[in-house]
Amino acid sequence: MSARTVAGLAATMLAVALGVGGCWTDREPEPECITPSSTCGPLDAAASASATEPATVDAAAATGLPDPCDLLSAADLEAASGVGFGGGVLAEDIATETQASCVWNAIDGPLPIVQVLVVAGADLAASQRESTEEWMGASADVDVAGATDAYAVGEGTILGMQVDDVFVEVSYMSGDEGDLTAITADIAEVVAGNL
Repeated sequence: MSARTVAGLAATMLAVALGVGGCWTDREPEPECITPSSTCGPLDAAASASATEPATVDAAAATGLPDPCDLLSAADLEAASGVGFGGGVLAEDIATETQASCVWNAIDGPLPIVQVLVVAGADLAASQRESTEEWMGASADVDVAGATDAYAVGEGTILGMQVDDVFVEVSYMSGDEGDLTAITADIAEVVAGNL
């Protein structure tokens, strides 16, 4: 995957996460999402966080959602991808009562990046799939043990799924060529098993 493609996917992942998180209404940003002092996207939070700094604030637990940083370990990510990762960093800037996100960065470089976004609500997968397809094009069904309505887009870089009353989006952004669905699905299966 070229650097240009990776940059485009990063921008799209951010846009999809913002759409899931509620920063967009009728395709226009809400005022609190565009001020210079606020951050609306998990990738913005990841860019400013240390690649190896573990989450220290339990903001997700305060929302009643599972803490997305507790759903994967660096060892889980290395087993699925063959790449060493630091600890997860909670994206506190987008944590609300209904959503939380965690980002893991590769130890030895800027890529790959893994993001897990959890959103409270039963039966969100269909609407989120439709929204994601508007941004990224056609999706494909994916089998993920422990999840329902799983789908992948963007050559498998983003996988959405329903796990009980939580919608989960797992993103695996890498500079590798080709379809990444197998890696993203392996990561998603660990997440689903830990919910």
